[in-house]
Amino acid sequence: MLAVLLVGKATSYATLAESIRDADWRWVPVCVAGEVLAYAGYILAYRDLARVDGGPTLSYRLITRVVATSFGAFVLSSVAGPAVDFWALRRAGAQRNDAVVRILAMNTLKFGVLGSAAALAGVVLLLGADEGAPVAFALPWIVVVSVCVALATWLTGPGFGSRFAAAPADHDHSQCGLRVFEHCVHYVAREGVYDAVRGVVYVRHVLAQPLRYPAGVLGYPLYWAGDLLCLWGGLRAFGGHIGVAALVLAYATGYMITILPLPGGGTGGVEAAMTYALHALGVALAPALLGVVLYRVINFWLPILPALSVLPTLRRLETQLRADAVLEPLPTA
Repeated sequence: MLAVLLVGKATSYATLAESIRDADWRWVPVCVAGEVLAYAGYILAYRDLARVDGGPTLSYRLITRVVATSFGAFVLSSVAGPAVDFWALRRAGAQRNDAVVRILAMNTLKFGVLGSAAALAGVVLLLGADEGAPVAFALPWIVVVSVCVALATWLTGPGFGSRFAAAPADHDHSQCGLRVFEHCVHYVAREGVYDAVRGVVYVRHVLAQPLRYPAGVLGYPLYWAGDLLCLWGGLRAFGGHIGVAALVLAYATGYMITILPLPGGGTGGVEAAMTYALHALGVALAPALLGVVLYRVINFWLPILPALSVLPTLRRLETQLRADAVLEPLPTA
């Protein structure tokens, strides 16, 4: 709220009040429709990433309840959502490390799709096919995403086994104490690297088998498209105009603050970052701020309601996860 007030002061409260009076609220259903599409895409992707390579297969009904709880928990902290996912996958039968790997795979593919879209948008803007973009916005996305794709391809290639040791299995977590602290840290670091690369391997398996995992391939593009539609509708409600490529680049730049483990899902910082990114790419400050606030109300705060409705049934959800999940058979060679 403080960030919104400070940005509002920069554009003047009188201008904001005028923009609110002149708002076209018919765009609000577009924002809501965008978030419905985003939820649907997220649920589709969640199911395929959970079941890839021998993981638990969950019904869409169960996944919807897990996702509602996860999105609601994200309001408390950026790390609360993955914590709910870990809880759900463990109850569904995944081993501890396997649950971690699947969560890493989900987030790798999720942010990989966003990063790729931002890099492509940066290329489009720098080539002049849309409104001009500051090089400082576009170039980092192009460089970082290119490096990440190349690194992921190298790490998950056929030579992975010779480049990295096998899964570390020489340590008992229950024996960690002050005298073996250094060994614990060393083991956890090796385990973390191994799990992270396995997450990327799972992503590669999904992308390489689109017929086996169609929802995994299409889910996150639908998720981001829906979220972008919500933001675009918010901007249009207050008279904001922006091209598609610029919208993607500004959105991605502002959204990245949510990956930090901040309380309240990074609220305040996201609004300020996204507003100024939109402003730098051609949107007037008042509609940029108000459009982002409307987007965040629908995208961030409304999920609290379904999350609250699920909370009283968590014990039943846990029982259903244990009873209904079926382990996906491993693909045959």
